[in-house]
Amino acid sequence: MNAIETLKSRTWLTFLLVFLTLGAGIVVIGWLYYRNYEQHYRAEVARQLSIIAGFKINELAQWRKERLGDADIIFQNPAFSDLVKCFLEKPQDPNIQRILKSWMNKYTQYLGYQRVILTDIQGAIRMSVPEVSPMVVTPLGRDAATSLSSEQIVITDLHRDTPNSPISMAIVIPLFDEQNGHQPLGIISLWIDPANYLYPLIKRWPTNSRTAETLLVRREGSEVVVLNELRFQTHTALILHVPLDRITSPAGQAALGREGIMEGIDDRGIPVVAALRTIPDSPWSLVARIDAAEIFAPTTEKLWQIVILIGALLLSAGAGMGLVWRQQGIRLYKEKADAWEALREEQKFSKLVMDSLPGIFYLYTYPEHRLVLWNKLYETILGYTAEEMKDHHVTDWQLPEVHAKIMEAVEEVMTKGQSSIESSLIAKNGRLIPFFLTGVRVETHGHLYYMGIGMDITERKRAEEEIRKLNAELEQRVSERTAQLEAANKELESFSYSVSHDLRAPLRHVLGYVDMLTRECESQLSGKGRHYMKTIADASREMGELIDNLLAFSRMGRTEMFATSVNFNKLVQDTLLDIETLTYKRNIVWKIPPLPTVQGDPAMLKLVLANLLDNAVKFTRLRDPAQIEIGCAGTEKGRIIFFVRDNGVGFDPQYTHKLFGVFQRLHRTDEFEGTGIGLANVRRIITRHGGRTWAEGSLDHGATFYFTLEPSSSTNPDN
Repeated sequence: MNAIETLKSRTWLTFLLVFLTLGAGIVVIGWLYYRNYEQHYRAEVARQLSIIAGFKINELAQWRKERLGDADIIFQNPAFSDLVKCFLEKPQDPNIQRILKSWMNKYTQYLGYQRVILTDIQGAIRMSVPEVSPMVVTPLGRDAATSLSSEQIVITDLHRDTPNSPISMAIVIPLFDEQNGHQPLGIISLWIDPANYLYPLIKRWPTNSRTAETLLVRREGSEVVVLNELRFQTHTALILHVPLDRITSPAGQAALGREGIMEGIDDRGIPVVAALRTIPDSPWSLVARIDAAEIFAPTTEKLWQIVILIGALLLSAGAGMGLVWRQQGIRLYKEKADAWEALREEQKFSKLVMDSLPGIFYLYTYPEHRLVLWNKLYETILGYTAEEMKDHHVTDWQLPEVHAKIMEAVEEVMTKGQSSIESSLIAKNGRLIPFFLTGVRVETHGHLYYMGIGMDITERKRAEEEIRKLNAELEQRVSERTAQLEAANKELESFSYSVSHDLRAPLRHVLGYVDMLTRECESQLSGKGRHYMKTIADASREMGELIDNLLAFSRMGRTEMFATSVNFNKLVQDTLLDIETLTYKRNIVWKIPPLPTVQGDPAMLKLVLANLLDNAVKFTRLRDPAQIEIGCAGTEKGRIIFFVRDNGVGFDPQYTHKLFGVFQRLHRTDEFEGTGIGLANVRRIITRHGGRTWAEGSLDHGATFYFTLEPSSSTNPDN
């Protein structure tokens, strides 16, 4: 091979290598750009679907809350229960009928209920608005029994009486005779036509979409049933069933309790992207879905744009390289100066290709980290001339505090081949421009380079800042509402104190006059009369004790706390001395191990112990021996868990939620004395100490009351 052929071969290999490098760079940059776009687009789709699903969940939860609020107006109204009792006793009384029907009419006229029905405890319809035949009304059955036994409002599920009948649901409200031992009176049911509001609420979609829709589903055995009508299918509500074991079905996954974003195949066999959420306090789940073809149409379009652009660039590069090769062949025998001129033309062409890229492009040497190649957009964004850009270090346009982070990313590029990072470039005018930078390792002509592209993410950062501001405004509004609530609570406590205080004077008069009447007229009263006088005196004294406890409860909310280190062992012993009159001649086995020191107000904590120990002594009255234990049960979030346990009469667990309420009693007064304020005071004091209270127990098997307190700084809560 002669020198000319050798030179041609070497020149050809050089041009081929340059073309492959340039082509690889164009393909890599296009691929990185598309991947970056696709990742951001998918994240945005997931975020929007999650937001829409969240809105739907909030709307449905609010709708259920409003329905329960409507029902609570009746449930918490003793006057309405008395009216129903009068009607059931005198069903032919026209005045009672008119008043009761007026109440029920308001729910259909102003609150949009389809009908309101009163049934007795046997399930017979006693009144309905509008009037309907018993043959067309669905019996409440188990829902009515559940509502009466639990003494709670029950919302029935969506259902059809027959395959062709309309879909309906009802709110079941139990009624009780509070003046006759809380005996059940009957049921008020508020019937809802979901087609009037619920289904339109589910159907609404906040953005324009050809395929978006919302499904309300619930699990039925091994299947999932759709509860609403769908956009592209008819007669689906309570008719369309989907197998639960179809893992690609969003409806099936939602019914199994899965939440989040998933891609799957819907009941039409069409690929979709869906947000799955469960609806709180209901058997329902929600699926917000859009056809995948609609969602990913922009990414497909963007992919084709990039493919066409890369093809054009490669074609241009190939054509340019062919032209240069042809020129090089003609000038092969020319002087070296002509060769350098051709190389300069090649570089100009490469620069033209880079300048057409949609993002900034740069090429740094390694390990010198000096800039040797860049596109025009890089100059434009930073505001420097080409001469000013040349040979700059990779960290020259970065904030000093991120230099180490940038160098770590560079090393990751050189060792792993690729890396990405978010950083802000400093323009010549001092402005910070946020970028998402992606780098890849490139080797050519025996030289360790790293090449990268950067996407301007200023708009994304601006959107994130707007979200941060909105969150801050929301926190401010929550703070303001909290302050308003605290002010209202203080006003309510003051009102309670005033009312309780004003009740003392007339009560003292009643006791005084009963006492004088007894002394002066006792000989003239019959045995029944003396019994009546004793009943009045006992009731008045009980009322006085109730007022005293109510005043103490009201003062407890306003009393200033004086937190200090409290020796809990001594506090227990002092409290036991105070209740010696209650334990005198009682056979009580006490179990009190050494207890840790806590941080709190000694007087308030002594009142907590007094109330809990008083209850333990009182409710073990029928036990011989009685067993009462005071101890610790580990820790909870750094706080010590204390408990008071007894083997007394216990309580029904289904009423646990009532234990700590004001005036809440689970036993009759003739069985065990008390006013129902002690445990409410316990909860208020422990809450003011930052802890919480709860109880466990069962009928005739004793009870355990728990509360948490902060340990003293000298106490290890784990010991």
